[in-house]
Amino acid sequence: MKTSDLLLQELRTWGISPAGTLQKKLDISRATLMRGVRELGDAVVSRGQARRTAYAARRAVRGSFDPMALYRIDEHGVAHPSAVLHPLHAKGVALEFLEPPPWPLQDAMQDGWFEGIPYFLDDMRPQGFLGRHFAKNHADVLRVNADPQRWTEDDALYALSLLGADAPGNYVLGDAAMRVLLAQPATQPIPDADCTATYLQLAQSAMIRGQADSSAAGEFPKFTAQRLLGGRHVHVIVKFSGSDGSPGVQRWSDLLVCEHLALSTITQTLGVAAAPSAIYQAGGRTFLEVERFDRVGRSGRLPVCSWAALNAALVGKEAWTDGAAALVQRKLLFAQSYAQLQRLWLFGKLIANTDMHDGNLSYTPGLELAPAYDMLPMAYAPGRGIELQEIDFQPMRPLPSERDAWQAAALAANKFWQTAAQDARISDGFRANCAANARKIAKTTDSTTSG
Repeated sequence: MKTSDLLLQELRTWGISPAGTLQKKLDISRATLMRGVRELGDAVVSRGQARRTAYAARRAVRGSFDPMALYRIDEHGVAHPSAVLHPLHAKGVALEFLEPPPWPLQDAMQDGWFEGIPYFLDDMRPQGFLGRHFAKNHADVLRVNADPQRWTEDDALYALSLLGADAPGNYVLGDAAMRVLLAQPATQPIPDADCTATYLQLAQSAMIRGQADSSAAGEFPKFTAQRLLGGRHVHVIVKFSGSDGSPGVQRWSDLLVCEHLALSTITQTLGVAAAPSAIYQAGGRTFLEVERFDRVGRSGRLPVCSWAALNAALVGKEAWTDGAAALVQRKLLFAQSYAQLQRLWLFGKLIANTDMHDGNLSYTPGLELAPAYDMLPMAYAPGRGIELQEIDFQPMRPLPSERDAWQAAALAANKFWQTAAQDARISDGFRANCAANARKIAKTTDSTTSG
């Protein structure tokens, strides 16, 4: 068997392999290895320099061995070639960087080797309420499973390269998806006068068919829209409640108002940026409108990466604060960002947010905290979506090392509960819960301070 054939067989069996390892396994000289690589041509991908040089066999995605262009959309809506993505056998990809990436790279990532889809592209995968509708609507055309959680790596790459023109963040993968973006007509933003009527229509459409043009994550029923707010063209995500007035639906409505109040409190009292939001109520529904921080103006985009993607690739910690502490030790995160995150984490604990999973936190380049979002008292969410549960909320007490941050978070949490207790958009029963929780926070604060 020719050396080139042996080399390709080796790479298809063992994946990414350093040059030295290949020489030893095949018992060949470096000159022979280089000759085999040249004979294989585009069937082999090479990354790294000198002793770091490694090779991998190229993988076909849906029968095509062609690499995929990765474009970055800037804040003005202009596309820039950012990298070339090469799928590898039997999994993973190689990125050929055309510009320095804004995200931390460790070990083999620095040479462009990734064991799966590069982590800073992982949020582009369809997920959550909108992602499930995207997959369901396009499953037949894309020949993928209707559940995006069951997609293979090839499924995700293929779908994004064709229809991923409006994925979260500022990247577009593939020429076909880029052409879709370039061909999109300008969208007229919704003015205030038309907001509630349009939102009622969009909610009905989202519940019946699902909206297929975006895949922002999350489980609340939602849709995306473009708004005219104070003369600004703004992209928003809109969560909404049901409309039947049942106890479960009323609780979800209460929680949407609470999320709006929590985000406002974070900005005004906690000293941490949060996504601007607004509440609209019409047709028996409550709408929570949240401004997107990965979009700017009519067509501009900004980079963002979820903690879920960062944590899986770089750290592997359970709590937000544990992961942030590890990043500080590695000098990837500034102490100021850690302090902000600690206050945000403790605030969430003190407002009964039991859903602070990794997808509900994001960073911008330089590992600065992105504006807070999805912060609400999820402990009070109806069980199985409809059943109200009795919650005995007990405010957590701080460790000695958390005391200063805890006091700031407790001050903000007390303000949140008090504000919610007085908000007429919240049901009387839940307002009573909020008032009781404000008293519990105050009592815990007094005992902690005196202790």
